[in-house]
Parts: sequence; C-alpha cells; structure tokens
Amino acid sequence: MDSATLWFLLAFSVLYIVLIVYAHKGRAAKGSGLTEFFVSGRDLGLGTAIATLGATEIGLITIAYNAQKGFNEGFSAFHIGLAALIGCALVGLFGFVVKPIRRTGVLTLPEYYELRFGRDVRVFGAIVMAAGGILNMGLFLKVATVFLAGMLTANNIELNVNVLMVSLIAIAVVYTCYGGMRSVIITDIFQFVLLGAGLIAAIVYLSGIIPLDQAIEIVAREKGPAGFDPLTNENFGPGYALWMVLVAGVVSAAIWPTALSRALCIEKEENVQRAYLIASVIFLSRMVLPAFLGVLAFCYFTGANAGLLDSYGSDADLVATPYMLGHVMPSWLLAFLAIAMFASFMSTQDSYLFCWSSIISRDIVGPLTNKIESERFQIMTTRIGIFVIALYELYWGLIYEGKEDIWDYLAVSGSIYFCSGIVLMAGGLYWRGATRRGALWALVLGFTAVLGLGPLKAAVGLEGLSSPAIGFGAIALSILGFVVGSLTDTKGRAQLKGARS
Repeated sequence: MDSATLWFLLAFSVLYIVLIVYAHKGRAAKGSGLTEFFVSGRDLGLGTAIATLGATEIGLITIAYNAQKGFNEGFSAFHIGLAALIGCALVGLFGFVVKPIRRTGVLTLPEYYELRFGRDVRVFGAIVMAAGGILNMGLFLKVATVFLAGMLTANNIELNVNVLMVSLIAIAVVYTCYGGMRSVIITDIFQFVLLGAGLIAAIVYLSGIIPLDQAIEIVAREKGPAGFDPLTNENFGPGYALWMVLVAGVVSAAIWPTALSRALCIEKEENVQRAYLIASVIFLSRMVLPAFLGVLAFCYFTGANAGLLDSYGSDADLVATPYMLGHVMPSWLLAFLAIAMFASFMSTQDSYLFCWSSIISRDIVGPLTNKIESERFQIMTTRIGIFVIALYELYWGLIYEGKEDIWDYLAVSGSIYFCSGIVLMAGGLYWRGATRRGALWALVLGFTAVLGLGPLKAAVGLEGLSSPAIGFGAIALSILGFVVGSLTDTKGRAQLKGARS
C-alpha cells in the first residue's frame, strides 16, 4: 500500500470538505420560497452560469465513457466532441429553445407543457421525462466506483466498491436535500475548477511518457484509418456522427433537463445565449480531453504493459484509463486527481438527483394532489424523491448488465425522453398550431426509443438496427404524431384560434 498517496488523499479530502462546508454556510439556505429552492433565486450571472452549465455536463461518468471511446476507437472518437461543439454553438447562436423557455418564467420544464398544452400533458410528459432521466443515470454510481477503484487499486490501495458506492451517494443526497439548486450550483463551481486543473495536469504529465507523435504512430499501426476517421470507422459512420450533433450537442444543451434548467436560473435573459455559446467550448473539451486520456491508455497497454488488463476481461476498456493513471502518476498528483474525480461525480450526481426529483414533485405529485404552490409540500416531496432515486441508482448500478458502451447506453436511455421532448419543446415554442392531442401522440410515439436498449433490442429482434437508427426513427414517429395529431384536433385548433382572437 502506498502510504504517501493515502496521506495526500487524506489532506486533499479534508481541504475539499472544509471548502465545501464554508461555501455552503449561509449560502445554500440563502432565501426561501419555491423560486429559491428550484432555480436558485434566478440570480445567476454570466460567469457562474457558464461554470455550472459546464460542470453539470463534465462528471466522472463523462470522463469514463469518453475515455472508453478513446481507448476503443482511437482519435476518431474526437468527432463526438466536435459534434457537441457544433450543436451547442448553434443553440447559443440562435437561442434555440433556451431563450424562449427562459422568457416563460417556469420553474421546471414540464410546467411549460401545461402552459402550452394542458395539465394532463404536463403530468404525462413529466412521467416520460423522469423515466428516461432516472434510467439514464442508472450506471453513474457503478461506473464512478469502478473508475475510482481502478485508479487506487493500481497504486496498491484496495477499496470495497460497494461501501464506496453507498458513501458517495449518501454525501450527495445530504447536501442536495439541504440547499436545493443553490447547493448544486455551489458544488458545480468547485468541481469545474478542480476537474479542469486535474485533467490538464494529468494530460501534461502523461504527454511526457507517451508523446503525441508516438501515440499517433501506435494508433495508426494498431487501428489503421478507422482510428482517425469516424466516417470509415465501422462503429461510427455518417449516421452516428449526425446523431452525435443532435445528442451530444443540441439535445445535451437545449433539451436535456439538467442543462436546460440552468437557463431557468440565469438572471438576465440576454445572457442565456451568451452562456451557451461560450459553454460550447466546454462541451468540446468534456469529450475530447477524456477521449485523449483513453487514447494514451490504449498506447500504454499496447506494448510491454499489455498483460496488465487481462484480469479485467470485458471491463478492460473501462478500467484501462484509471488503471494507467494509478500506475504512472506520482502520489500527490494521483491523490489530487482522485479528489477532482470525486468532486466531478458529486456535481453531476446532485444535478441529476435534484432535477428528476423536482420534476416528480412539482410536475407529477403536485398536480395530482393540487399542491403545486405549497412550498412545504414541494420541498418535502423533492427531498423524499432525492432519497428514493438514490436507492434506485444503487440497485440499478448493481444489477444492469447491458452490452453497450457507456456512452451508447446514456444516449439510448436519454432518448426515451428527448425523442419526444425535442418535439414538444421546439414544436410548442415555434409552431402556433400545435395542440394537446399532438403533444400526447408525440409523447407516446417517442417512447419507442426505449427499444434501443440492448436487452430490449435483442428481445424484439432489432439487433440489425443501430441505436442511432432507432433513435432517429423514434423522433420521426414523434414528429409524425405531433403534426398529425395537431392537424386532426379540430376542437383544439378552434380553442387556439379563440384564445388568439
């Protein structure tokens, strides 16, 4: 056991906890009321908005799945980051969804569904949104613990993974319940700084061990053109690249609730587009930097170190990057990087726990019990939801056995919501003729995206279709239902005309 690493871990952990406690003291409970709890008082400036938007989308799960992609696919995995940059920049340039949704003044996204389509659409839409989102975060805890354990095991520090899983999620539950969205944002700022510094330091150090020209030579030799060109890579291709512009860029920035909710927190409406435009660079970095670590891990284990991963079997591609980090990093840098990874997990974890529990409380339980505006009830049920979702995540992280890469699992499970969500959000905001019936049909048909999950795909005999193909098909069905449902809704269209006259 490396005692130096343990001492550095202890020192950095204590410092991190002290800073977090100090930051939360008197700030997380800054005010009261639903606006304070759900959208942090709607007082975020431009800089804070950029940091929290970036931090929410750069969690330990992000590091893990991009490193896995880089290890498996080489430099061609970088195209996911480019796609994210393009998609997020388009959102920032045109204010797609984010600007008009901020103008509505809603506290949660399904609340807009009621304003535009009615209460039943709000409740149904919230159920679909929460189901896709909670399923999406099912692997967060498992992957985080495998990653952290892999880093430290390589340095001869043994951890009980199950104990670590429970500890990580317990900490996130406590402070998220305490301060709501403001606690989430405070932790985001710390994570943004820590992880950025840790990733850059790790890449600089590793580049001294595996220079870029050497990495390019190894990838070219081992993977050929597919290691550089995503269009010729059999695991990517043009359809996949287009899917990434949508999923990693437009959807991640403008449709996915954990990111879109940040637009609801920004104080000045004119800063919304600026925040997303600047954050597009972060969306690029969050994909490319971890993927580069994965490429370096592939190069590191291609030569004399090839046998070190044999005992991990099918998990070798997931464990490779953290194992490399633990194997070559000096004690102080490994400890700092471990704390930065821990902080990044906390930041994403609290955002997702709070987002889905607040939707359940405010947009499902609230409307069904007629307690939407009860501050005490809303905050209490949100806190209960955080705890229950955390228990689910612990369970799901232990039992799910899919065949997808982590990123593909996230894209597919998230599509359960966003295939209809993008239709309802964009259609409701930009098409005046959209009606309640169209929204309901879109929600039902968009849910077919669930067939992209590995076990379900095999069960219904769709193995021959790629996940992007199923996703695009679900969006097409959702659009079809939205348009046909709205055009055939004579009563709904008459009501719209009456409301505008």
